[in-house]
Amino acid sequence: MPNHKKQEQEQQEDRVMNDQTRCTWMSITNLFAGFLAGICTGVLFAAQSGSRTRRQLHSLAKDLQEETNHILSDARTSIGKAIEQGRSFVR
Repeated sequence: MPNHKKQEQEQQEDRVMNDQTRCTWMSITNLFAGFLAGICTGVLFAAQSGSRTRRQLHSLAKDLQEETNHILSDARTSIGKAIEQGRSFVR
């Protein structure tokens, strides 16, 4: 019986952690979406020519792409290190 209660408690803790993780990712996504909406609104309502606005949007998109590539590269490196550490523990 005590083992069954322990398993139920562990499952409940896992559900709570999953809910917290999901909530965190939703918050980050909402923050990012709000940030992008604010930038787009500011750019679209700025008093400047359409060609200048298009150049700025193109530049912003390029900058975001470069930053995303850097973040993904760092993530791949970190994941690779974590995998190697995990393998060293298994051996």
